[in-house]
Amino acid sequence: MQIKATTFAQWLVQGDYYQLELEPEQLLFTSHKFQVSVPFDKWSGKVTFQRGLVWSSLCFYNRNDQVAWRVSGLPWQECDAIINNVLNAYADWKESKIVMLNQLKPQMLELVDDFVSQRRFLKQTEALMMVEKLYDLFEQTGLSIPLAEQLQPDSIAPVLNWLTEPEEQLKKLNEVWLEEQKVEWKTFFSECEPQPLNESQQSALLLNEDHTLVLAGAGSGKTSVLVARVRYLIESGHAQADEILLLAFGRQAAQEMSARIIEKLGFDIGQKVKVATFHQLGLDIIRHVEYQQPRLSCLVTDVKSRKEWFSHVLDSEWKNATASNRWKKHLKKWSIAYLRGDVDLKEESHNEKLQEWLYKQICQLNALQLDKKEIIERIETHIDAARLKSELNIVWPFFKAYERTLKHEDAIDYELMISKAKQYINDKKYDLPWSFVMVDEYQDISPQRLDLIEAICHNENTHNTKATLFAVGDDWQAIYRFAGADVSLTTGFEKRFQSTQIAHLSTTYRFNDQIGAVANRFIQENPMQLKKELISFTKQKRKAVKVIEHCSIEKELLSLSKNARKGENVVILGRNHNHKPDNFDEWLKYYPGLNLEYKTCHASKGTEADYVFIVEMTDGQFPMKSRAESLDGALLPHEEDFSYAEERRLFYVALTRAKRKVWVVYHGKPSPFVQELVDKDYPVIIE
Repeated sequence: MQIKATTFAQWLVQGDYYQLELEPEQLLFTSHKFQVSVPFDKWSGKVTFQRGLVWSSLCFYNRNDQVAWRVSGLPWQECDAIINNVLNAYADWKESKIVMLNQLKPQMLELVDDFVSQRRFLKQTEALMMVEKLYDLFEQTGLSIPLAEQLQPDSIAPVLNWLTEPEEQLKKLNEVWLEEQKVEWKTFFSECEPQPLNESQQSALLLNEDHTLVLAGAGSGKTSVLVARVRYLIESGHAQADEILLLAFGRQAAQEMSARIIEKLGFDIGQKVKVATFHQLGLDIIRHVEYQQPRLSCLVTDVKSRKEWFSHVLDSEWKNATASNRWKKHLKKWSIAYLRGDVDLKEESHNEKLQEWLYKQICQLNALQLDKKEIIERIETHIDAARLKSELNIVWPFFKAYERTLKHEDAIDYELMISKAKQYINDKKYDLPWSFVMVDEYQDISPQRLDLIEAICHNENTHNTKATLFAVGDDWQAIYRFAGADVSLTTGFEKRFQSTQIAHLSTTYRFNDQIGAVANRFIQENPMQLKKELISFTKQKRKAVKVIEHCSIEKELLSLSKNARKGENVVILGRNHNHKPDNFDEWLKYYPGLNLEYKTCHASKGTEADYVFIVEMTDGQFPMKSRAESLDGALLPHEEDFSYAEERRLFYVALTRAKRKVWVVYHGKPSPFVQELVDKDYPVIIE
């Protein structure tokens, strides 16, 4: 059925529609320029009649109750009939949609109810799968969401909420569950560790997103969270002990973590939790697949054997005229391990520094598992590309000889422990038993170790599910780039993984707020560090960071020895072993009550002391001046653009080892870090 303006009226109604046609489940409007099809779900079902002196108009309203389509120049005698037909057609259509909606509504509501009634943390991927099923059902109604809301605003609301704002619905649902768990497990959270878990610690350990990163500042109790989470998962019934894998970077950390878990859960249950270093895990996976203990090459385990191997390979290499000339050509332009110029190579095959340099290059190449062409592509844009390519040509024969030796021995090294285990998992040769993977000190993760973690978490386990990743770390304390760690894997956590949750441990129980005022501000001068608030539990009014010259150390030690409490300790930290003060041994004798100890800043990670002296904060010493990178350094994760980014983090680590007070010590010209503390009015005492 249709209605249209007369020929004369069509000429007069320029700009409006002049014809309306009723079609199945839609209206067709025609003007001089175009036709518009309007499905019934875009029209509100409202139409008004306007009678003029000669002709009439019909106005059709959209779902915002606005006039959206006007048909003018119509003979008024025909308008009643078209209005009745249009409204009847709309009513029939609407009734059919209500019938369809009522047929599908129970399935949709059941789908939502089944999802929200689960008493556990619900993941983004699970919510996405549910919403996709919900949308498939809803599409069968042929309705738009706004129309469905108008037709049955109350009964269909739970479905429409999930279709329109799934992230918000999931967030609210999980927040309610988290609060319920805190109440239900209140006694557990107050007694599971020597100190009751605070609010942020409780919230963090309850999370179980596909990929969770807990940013745990220095002294914020990350180990307590990891151990308590293992115990919670088991005691709440969310996991069996043998479904949990906890990875640490060092053997001592893994042993301490395992001991704490066994202490809390008892030996029978605690020993079933897999606590391992990455290398231990790699060995276990390889042994399981190959049905025998992998053999670790003597080139890795025996320094004497490695030296003999290098001496032999160097002698063999240099007997080749082409290889010898390659070395000589390189050494005329650049140095290697302090060798440069016209060197008698025959005399250098036992050179330990040269052997150590070659071994570092080989380890890096072996870790990357790239061919020569791919290595060249990586260094092509480096400022020293010509030198690095020359180094690669020198090292490559030794790397290939190393690979042949491992193959001949039927042995592996530390790098292959990781890469081989990852490959076995991806090739489905190893049955994954774990549903919960937890990683300590995640800021120290390397691309190769993360590849292994992803292989574990992204392949189905024996329960036909995929393990969740719960990583605990602090990008502010990422100080191991030289060992292959890549801080961007922490700062870019959300970009790398699709389904993520970031939590913060916001209270530190180690250092007072005066140390925090200096350290936290200093580290965040680098805009690439993740912004977070770390609040010190201990408050005091006196400034706790003092800048002094080296000659004042003994005066400060003397004062400490008179005032320090029994059992308190003092640690002197340096950028490297060479920074150990010359008269340190004398201080041990003069101040026996101070429990003096010297450590490098790197070695101090994970420790604490009552008082800390950071020595040699002198220009060119700390931060250490950049040096030309060898091939292994150039192949490490990309260095950050912000000046001294890793050195800044190292200084932050040193500052945050102290519980009560820090002395920043320099002699001669102070370093840029000391200058910053002074010039930018940090809350420090200046001698």
